[in-house]
Formats: sequence, structure tokens, C-alpha cells
Amino acid sequence: MEADGSNLDKLRNIELKAKIADEDAFARRVTIAKQLTGTDGVVIVQKDVFFKASSGRLKLRYLTDKKSELISYDRPNVAGPKLSLYSKLDVDQPELLEQILSETVGVRGTVAKKRFLFLHGQTRIHLDVVERLGHFLEFEVVLTPEQTIEEGQAVVAEMKGLFEISDEDLLSGAYIDQLVVA
Repeated sequence: MEADGSNLDKLRNIELKAKIADEDAFARRVTIAKQLTGTDGVVIVQKDVFFKASSGRLKLRYLTDKKSELISYDRPNVAGPKLSLYSKLDVDQPELLEQILSETVGVRGTVAKKRFLFLHGQTRIHLDVVERLGHFLEFEVVLTPEQTIEEGQAVVAEMKGLFEISDEDLLSGAYIDQLVVA
């Protein structure tokens, strides 16, 4: 292994995030996800603490159903399907890690949400209720190593149609960007 870790492969997905107008529109999207996947999905309560990163984004995700995760990711702030490169690390002591990172690099802000997660093929469908922001839908098409970005974008385009998402609904950044001015 090289000392700088450059031979570690980043995980890749194609993401799309959209604002959902209100609770009725959100409920309609939940119904579509249930019909599409044949499941009731999984409800996940998350708290993401974002740190001041020199590049990309760095967050500590507190989870109630499994180990917390430290996630580093980089994606362009553009509306529409975009490539996200990310790395994840399971964390046994999230409070201690949060303290260490807070003291060394600083906290940018916190995002709390209730996520309804549905899985459809290689797509993670997130229907999020974000505190202080509202209702959102996110697709993450997890790419296999041999898959092209264009193949992932085609899957996102299909999902966008199924969930009745218009271009006007699309978001360019992360939830933290809407909550905190950097």
C-alpha cells in the first residue's frame, strides 16, 4: 500500500436530490416507492454532524439501527444527476470522534432527519423529512466498478420519471448547505 492511500478505491454513485412540495406530495412518493419495491421500506433516524473539510464534505452520521459512520464525499454542487465519490468508516465511539474532530477541524453544522429507505435494484431511494427544511427525495444509484457514469444517469432518469420529479424540484447541494452559510 502506498503511504498516501491513493490506491484505495473510492465508492461511486450517481445522485439526484429533489425538494418535495408538501406532506401530500411526500406521501404520494412514499406510495410510489412502496409499490415499486413491494416493501414498506425502513425508517432510519439520522443525525449528521458536518465538519469543516478542506475539500469535499466530511460528516459523522449517528445511526440508531447500526454503527455510526464517518463519511467523506465529493460531488459537484449542480442540479440533476451527479457523480459522488465517497468513503465510509464504521465508528464504534462516535461521541469521542465528534469531540476530536470538533476540536481539530471545527463543526460546520448538524442535519437531523427521518429517512424512509427503499431499495430498488442498485438504487437507494431516500424519502427524507429534514428538521427545519422540509420534505425531500434522493436517489443514489450505486455503481459497480465496471459501470459507466452514463449508465447510472440513465437509471436516475428513469427513477425521476417514475417519481414525477420535475427539473424545477432539483437541488444542487447538500442539506447542510441550505441550513448553514459556509
